[in-house]
Amino acid sequence: MWTSRTGRRWSLRPSDPARATAIASACRISPLAARVLAARGYDGSSALAFLSPGLQSLLDPSGILHLPLAVERIDAALRRGEHIRLVTDYDVDGTTSCLILHAALDRRIQAMGSAATISYHIPDRFVEGYGLSSYAVEKAASEQVGLLITADIGVRDHASIRRARELSLDTLVCDHHLPAGEDVPPDALAVICPPQAGCSYPNKALAACGVSLKLATALLASDGRRDDVLASMLKLAAVGTIADVVDIANPENRAIVALGLEGLNHGRHSPGLKALLEVAGLTGQAIDASSVGFRIAPRINAAGRLKDANAVVRLLRERDPEAAMAQARALDALNRERQGIQSRLVDQVLEKIADPPPSFVVAFGPEEEGWHRGVVGIVAAKVREKLLRPVAVVAVMGDWATGSIRSVPQIHAVRALDSVSGLLRRYGGHAAAAGFTLPTEKIPAFERGLCAYVDAVVGEGSLIGEEEADVQVGAGQLNVQLVQDLRIFEPTGKGNPQPRFRVDGPIDRPKILKDVHLKFRVGGVDAVWWGQAESLPLLENATAVIGTVALNQWNGNTSVQITVEDVL
Repeated sequence: MWTSRTGRRWSLRPSDPARATAIASACRISPLAARVLAARGYDGSSALAFLSPGLQSLLDPSGILHLPLAVERIDAALRRGEHIRLVTDYDVDGTTSCLILHAALDRRIQAMGSAATISYHIPDRFVEGYGLSSYAVEKAASEQVGLLITADIGVRDHASIRRARELSLDTLVCDHHLPAGEDVPPDALAVICPPQAGCSYPNKALAACGVSLKLATALLASDGRRDDVLASMLKLAAVGTIADVVDIANPENRAIVALGLEGLNHGRHSPGLKALLEVAGLTGQAIDASSVGFRIAPRINAAGRLKDANAVVRLLRERDPEAAMAQARALDALNRERQGIQSRLVDQVLEKIADPPPSFVVAFGPEEEGWHRGVVGIVAAKVREKLLRPVAVVAVMGDWATGSIRSVPQIHAVRALDSVSGLLRRYGGHAAAAGFTLPTEKIPAFERGLCAYVDAVVGEGSLIGEEEADVQVGAGQLNVQLVQDLRIFEPTGKGNPQPRFRVDGPIDRPKILKDVHLKFRVGGVDAVWWGQAESLPLLENATAVIGTVALNQWNGNTSVQITVEDVL
């Protein structure tokens, strides 16, 4: 066990040398890569399956409860020439779900020669808030929509779906946000949500875009170009799956991402996707899960955070290259604006927090002073990383306030909100992240209640959980070949993080980059610690770092670079 200079606690994953040797032999990989797989619990056969994600890992969608019923209702709508409306969340998972379902329905309409029409509605987070609103339902009914299909929302929106039924509007729900013990909305015609009771589908960890892909697969079963269309959809599903931080160790999710990344790297792209990749600086570059998470997803999310997520769907359905590039540049400008708002708000939040901070940090301020509803979630995540405790950041708008929580492993965000539910107008989310709305006057009681919940859960324990490194090496052991050997772990993400190293070696040549980052060397190997300029004093006499390794290419030279997470 090591306690770092930032106060985090680390240990080294135990690894069975005999198992590592067997994995290296069976999979024909380097001993170090095999050691990481052994430490993560794989053996020779399971490692082979892990290292070979592909079409064989995509499961038959007919096993999902209610999916055949959903296909039957959609076909009935197409035969009758009904107006079908898609209503999805405004984040990456929601917008990619919208695009996948729209494309599948377009193909089905064409194949059936149907007179049906498809429209979509992405809720305005500043007017409707999160989820399927009664406004969206009533708007659909007033516009003679016959069938409403939701994605990434709906499973907790019982009242709105009840209202849809009252208005003779059938609703199909594609979602994955079902907390343990909760029921799906009984007034929906069909709910496609693998975690629900009675659903035998093995993959309970699909993102909503994955659920949408399953419905699309069923709709395209008889399509002559099915494989080509699904290959295009997998690119979108990969982006949504990575952005929604679902379990990438799950075989089907891993296959969705691996196949999608293959398409992003080698496939032909629509004008809209091509323009998005260009403004993200990825034209001609290798695209991996990190590229999606840090360069593509933020640009997509920026629209819903600051303005109108419908812009994302318009961009990725655009067929005119010039129009697509103009739209992509507008999205890129929104992302830069979002970065500035976020940076300023992180500073404001940190200035407000007492030292030592409370067990559950709640920071709030008026929206007109920069506490922007669209960025409170990312700001909460940044503050959590610094303070190592759950954080709620709240934007106040007169008598009402809206906020987001980003939590730590010991504290389930939704259960924490359950403990103060009497103060809240609405809330929802999952273990790591949640959103809520409450009366402004209730914020002090809200903070007291959350702190009491944490104190009751943790007791005499610590909010600083133990984290794990995969391998301990000396800096001299890091080389280009080793980093190339580690590419077998792609795609990486939740459940399958990039291999994490403890790298031992003296630290020298520290300097601050762009006022916010640290760059230095560890035993002669370049290292960068993003956003940690204030941690420069922690480097003095440090003897090791913990982080991941990658290749850095500059002026035709390739070298190893450590991305630092912590210092020992």
